[in-house]
Amino acid sequence: MVELRRASLADLEAIHKLDDRSFHEAWSEKQWHGMLSNPKRFRCWLQDLDGRPLGFLLFGVVLDEAELLRIGVDPAHQGEGRATAMLEKGQALLEAEGVASFHLEVRESNHVAQHLYQRCGWQQTGRRRNYYNDEEGSEDALLFSRYLD
Repeated sequence: MVELRRASLADLEAIHKLDDRSFHEAWSEKQWHGMLSNPKRFRCWLQDLDGRPLGFLLFGVVLDEAELLRIGVDPAHQGEGRATAMLEKGQALLEAEGVASFHLEVRESNHVAQHLYQRCGWQQTGRRRNYYNDEEGSEDALLFSRYLD
């Protein structure tokens, strides 16, 4: 079973560096600071290996709904099932807090992430046309949800 620990402001620099290694478009330290400063609204967990974070999971929570905002694994440890284990553990922790539904959006081209979400019981529930815009053009966001019975 994967062990997650709750992230705090003390983890800000490590999370930002891991985010930068994990994504082409990392979030700013200011964005991360805002989320880590509000633990009632945001739940951020880390998976450590030998005392350093190698994965993170971030949800926004309002009442009984949670939105997956970010999940990342150090590129050197991708493909080891860590994202699946973190997501399943994070969902279980939030279910224990009374969360009854989970939501997210993902780029249509991000097939790896889509397969992860489907493995963890999420289903595509919608689409936001031209949601992502960058210098290469626009791309739809696919909406995924997971509802507890």
